[in-house]
Formats: sequence, structure tokens, C-alpha cells
Amino acid sequence: MIKRNMSLIVTNQFLTVLADSIFTISIMWYMYDITQSPLSSALVTAVSALTAVFIAPFIGVLVDRKEPKSSMQIGYIIMVSVGVLLTLAYLFWLDGVAFAIYVALIVHNICMTFIGPAKNKLLPRIVGVDRIVKVNGYISSTSETSYLIGQGISGVLITIMGFVGVMLLHSGVYIIASILLIFVINISLARDEEESEAAPTKKPSMLSEFKDGWAVLRNNRPILKLSILASLMNATTIAGALVVVLITDHYEGNAFQFGLFGAFAAVGGILIGLVADKVTSFAKPSIVMFTSMSVAAVAFMYMGVTSALYVGIALYVVMNTLMTVYGVLYNSLLIVLVEDKFRGRVYTLNGAIATFLMPGFAIAGGVIAEWGIPVNQLFIGAGIWVLLLSLFFLIDPDLRRIEKVSGKKANAGDAAVAVE
Repeated sequence: MIKRNMSLIVTNQFLTVLADSIFTISIMWYMYDITQSPLSSALVTAVSALTAVFIAPFIGVLVDRKEPKSSMQIGYIIMVSVGVLLTLAYLFWLDGVAFAIYVALIVHNICMTFIGPAKNKLLPRIVGVDRIVKVNGYISSTSETSYLIGQGISGVLITIMGFVGVMLLHSGVYIIASILLIFVINISLARDEEESEAAPTKKPSMLSEFKDGWAVLRNNRPILKLSILASLMNATTIAGALVVVLITDHYEGNAFQFGLFGAFAAVGGILIGLVADKVTSFAKPSIVMFTSMSVAAVAFMYMGVTSALYVGIALYVVMNTLMTVYGVLYNSLLIVLVEDKFRGRVYTLNGAIATFLMPGFAIAGGVIAEWGIPVNQLFIGAGIWVLLLSLFFLIDPDLRRIEKVSGKKANAGDAAVAVE
């Protein structure tokens, strides 16, 4: 049953990321293509981040109230509608399609917020806590594979079929993912959880549950510090939101070469995801996260130093591969160190904190680029910033004490076991 569940959730994730990558990549390229404005491109990232900051934490309350599969289904249904509505806007309201895209981004990201924390709640129930890092590695590898395919499909559709083809394919893939989840995913709750959910109790208000989630995050020092660190890291959005500008202006690349960046990076992510469980176990999580983050920072910095397109691709691959390792550990800690009934709220609150600085820095990067300041200089500065932040893993006692993320001794919500 566990192997079957692993196969099903990984396949579902493949389809989810495929549709999401088709949508996101196409929107970013399309907006820059029709406006030729770095600020418009940066606003795509800013709008997405604002959703995570102001709306996602309250969605976490709803996710914790609902059975995970139901939360995911809500997200899928609405995201299918987003693709269809954008298609109609393009066909019948071309003058307002840019506005429609920004609205669709907000709705799309709200729906993805249902899916992310719900999946985190689902994983321990269907594969066991001791397999979390391994399954997250497989999910990461599968996500990179689907992202790679999404890159290729998006490029072909933009060239041959245009915006309408991209949006319809995006909706179609989500329909398949939704059908798969309806008919094949079986969720197994622990006996004590079943009994507690069966007992008739008066539900507290959403505000009260939100406060409870915040209290859990505030008292979970390792997770809170990781959230704040992620927020500081995401100041690099001042450069990261302008990758398309770096490729077109600094490297003098085209749409095909833009796709190569994502394609080669995805290959690296696929390979590292398959062995993530082994790669992350060579040392304490703090050491692994420091190593991956610091080397990725150097690669990010040198993307701005070099002007050679294929050297830039190689550096992007290194950065993406190492940040995949970091991401697998990060996501696993969010599962292992948080109790199931609070996992949705903590996940979305973590996301809100992590993305808090993204909108402002994304817009700032777009404004700076509009002023004529070379985008590559932003990449150099952002890389130096992340390199400095990586040192936190070497000096913080709470993160250094974490000894175990998965295995027979790791239990979700029991930091005394996972942090020895």
C-alpha cells in the first residue's frame, strides 16, 4: 500500500507541476514580450508573492479544517477555470488581457496554496514519517522532470499555437491531475485522529485557529528561524524576478535559449532528487543546508559576472541543483517538526513570512532595470547577500542541534526526537 501511495502522489505531483510550469513560464514570457518592460515582468512575481503574504495564512486554517484531498480538489477545480477564463479574455477582451493575467495570477496562487499544505498533511499519512525525505526527493525529482517538459511544451505552444493553446493545455493537465486524485488516492488516518474527528465538538473561529497556528510557529524555534531566513533570502527577488531580462539583455539570448536555462537546470534537479535521501544524510541538516546554500550563492553571483550564455547556463544548473537539496530538507523539516493538526497553518504562515519581502524587491528590481542599471549587477549583489546569510547555519544553536529529519526515530511534531 505504501509503495502504491508513493507512486500515486508522485504522479499527481508530476501533473500539478507540469500544469503550473506551463502557466507560469508562458505568462512571464508573454508579459515581457507584449510590454517589453522589465517592471511588468517583475510585477508577475510581485503579484504572486502578495497572495502568499496576505491570503495564504488564512487558507492554512481552511486546510487544517478539511480533509487534505478535499482541499486539493478545490484548488484543481478553480485552476482549471482560470485557464479557460484567460483563454476567453484573450479571444474577446484583448485590450484587457494584461489586467486579466494579473487577476488570474492571484486566483491561481490562492489555489496552489490549497494544494501545497494539503499535500504536506497528506504525505505522513500515506507513506509514514520515516520516508519523508525519500518521498520528498522523489517528488522534487518528478517536479523537475515535469518542469522540464513544461518548458518544452510552453515554448512550442507559444511559437505554434500561441497564448490560447498554452492556457487550454494548462487546464487540461489539471483536469487529469484532479481525476487521478479522486479515484486513486487513499488517505489513512491514525486511529486516534479518526476518533477525535468523529467526536462532535464545537469548532473554534477562524481567527482563533489562526492565532493557534501562529503560536505553534512562534514556539517552534527552528521552523521560525528557517522562515525568517527564507524571507531574507527572498530579497534576491530583486534579481531573480529578472532572469528573463538577464538572458535577453545581458546574454543576448532568445526564447529558445531561455528555455535551455530551465531545461538543463531541470535535468540537474531530476538527478539530485533521486538521491536526495543519501545526499542529505552525509552530515547534520545545518551543515548540508549551509553547504548547498553557500555554493549556490556563489553560482548566482557569477551568473552576473559572466557574459557567456552557456557559462551562465552551467552556473544556473549548479544553483538549481544545490537549492533542490536545500528545498528537500527544508520541506521535510516543515513536516517532521510540526504536528499534523497544525501543519496547514504553519506551512502557509511559513510561506507568508518567507515571501514577505518578495513583492517590494521584485518591483524594486524592475524599477532599477527601467532606469538602465545593468541587471547583471543585481545578480552579483544578490549572490553576495545569500552567501552571507548561509553563515547563519553555522552559528545558530537551534538549527545546529537538529540531528535527524527522517528515519525510524523521527516523528512528526516531536522535536525532541528529531532534534537530539
